[in-house]
Amino acid sequence: MELIELEKLIFKNLAPPNKSAAYIARYVGGVDHEDRKPNEMSKLKFLGNTLPALRSIAGVISEKTAHLPPQKRWNLWVGIWNSTQIYDVRTIVLILMGGKKNQASRQKNVKDLVRMVSDVDNWALSDGLSDFLAEIFEADPKLLLSQYSKWNKSKNPWERRQSIVGIYCYARRRKKHHPAAKTLKLVEALLDDPHIYVQKGVGWTLREVDRVDGKLQKKFVQKHLHRISSTAWFATSELYDLPLKKRLVALRKETRKQKRKT
Repeated sequence: MELIELEKLIFKNLAPPNKSAAYIARYVGGVDHEDRKPNEMSKLKFLGNTLPALRSIAGVISEKTAHLPPQKRWNLWVGIWNSTQIYDVRTIVLILMGGKKNQASRQKNVKDLVRMVSDVDNWALSDGLSDFLAEIFEADPKLLLSQYSKWNKSKNPWERRQSIVGIYCYARRRKKHHPAAKTLKLVEALLDDPHIYVQKGVGWTLREVDRVDGKLQKKFVQKHLHRISSTAWFATSELYDLPLKKRLVALRKETRKQKRKT
């Protein structure tokens, strides 16, 4: 099966643009969201297909390509990703690349995943790639450590987000954890980042660090209390008990008030 045949098969099964498209575009991509800046809105096209529908289409594609060698299948999926600017289609690609049966292909083709990060402009596709990269990072940190350091300083906000979210992407799913202290160094560099989805990534990562080393996380949070944004705060403090959360919220307000005065 060739790329063109696969694309035709996908579009044959995709529902045309529907009433869900605007909602999904706003929710996933921040499109026409009143609180999003232009550079925080996705430029992809959203057709409005549901996730179960996209999984069903991915199942059809998987069956049609099951006879092909793993690398041939992988190359076809990358080809589909590269040839489209449609969110629904790129989601199908990530579904196809997932699962235990494709773990070896992900490990072998990590360079493709790294390159795909630069194409991302919404949190759903970003997190899908984070899941793959965190799995690879756990197995062999050397494959991605320098890349994460590079992304941490990138002009592309989605690469900056990936530099921290891709470390754990749910710490409870990792048998081995990257040292919390090293993760926090990358997080610290992004505490003042202006991009809302980077800030969401900061909060999300701090929550996962709390699972890995709660004592160190809380020490870090108290040190940088005035720098943690409102956007990041909810996830950052999600695992705290209520008395601690209330105390830090009060301290945070006071600290930020003092900073504004100076």
